[in-house]
Amino acid sequence: MKKGIRIVAALLFLCACAGFAFAQADIKPATYTWVAGGMGGGWYTVAGGFANLVNEKEPRITIKVVPGGGLTNPIMLAQGDADIAWGVAWLDKAAFAGQAPLFKKAYTGICSIAGALSADRYHFLAAKDQNVTTVEEFAKKIKNGEKLKVAGPMTGTSEYVLIGNVLAYYGVSYDMIKKNGGSFVQAVYGDMTSLDKDRHVDYALTCVGLPAAIITEMSLGRPSILMAVSDACVDHFAETTGLVTRASGLAVVPGGTYAGMPNNIQTLAHATEILVSQKMPEAVVYAMTKILNENKAFLVQMGASYQVFDPKTTATAVQVPLHPGAVRYYKEAGTLK
Repeated sequence: MKKGIRIVAALLFLCACAGFAFAQADIKPATYTWVAGGMGGGWYTVAGGFANLVNEKEPRITIKVVPGGGLTNPIMLAQGDADIAWGVAWLDKAAFAGQAPLFKKAYTGICSIAGALSADRYHFLAAKDQNVTTVEEFAKKIKNGEKLKVAGPMTGTSEYVLIGNVLAYYGVSYDMIKKNGGSFVQAVYGDMTSLDKDRHVDYALTCVGLPAAIITEMSLGRPSILMAVSDACVDHFAETTGLVTRASGLAVVPGGTYAGMPNNIQTLAHATEILVSQKMPEAVVYAMTKILNENKAFLVQMGASYQVFDPKTTATAVQVPLHPGAVRYYKEAGTLK
């Protein structure tokens, strides 16, 4: 019996090796373009590092990294302006379906190779002297006509749309803040800290990775709290937009991440994924997927946020269809049936 099991295991191993050898044989030397994030940012840096790793493991694959952004990346990929892209899961889902107002049509020419590589949390920061601990309490202040001073994301960004949808979920809006006589200042990350320090705002609404330098700076300079969202809110956005679920364990800012916030705080979060064009050769995508899944330690060296990446579940954590090359790898690895 044991001998039979060993023979079957050996055959499976040989099949897997043969499969990879076959994939390697199909690879033709070529250069592919990866549209990442802003020059010098986290996405850009990690894409460059992974591109070097891929070329080291498979010299016939060369990857050129160019600047991009979560909102434009799926469009560039679908239009043939790139071959590989970083993606924000909920934006990728919206792009694939052509959901307004972010996308005017469906961009179906995109696939994924891995999901939930890292997660960014939505931070709803309030000065402690505002006496609120939840987004629901913040919304009640707006409904009651209080004049609040709020900093938020720039128009045209995915954050602006998503946070606007969160406010709408709680029955309020950016315009209501202004109509009450309050102020809604749209600012880039760096400006939020000075606005908070100078007491021009008492609230800051943004989406950043953990720990976020701007949140650390604001919470050290002024006693602050992250306003929590309800279970129902997390569930709603997970189901309707593709944000992370409560079950994922990522819809939280761990206690101790920021000064004066010792307890876990529930929030919304989105996961990142790697996209590829439908037209990418199956053998190339297979090789990239294999290299990615077998080198988690390399990713973590590039950024601590990639600790959440789990090769056992990444295939089912995507928001757009897997590329056939990725499917082939996951089936051989036993993580996809």
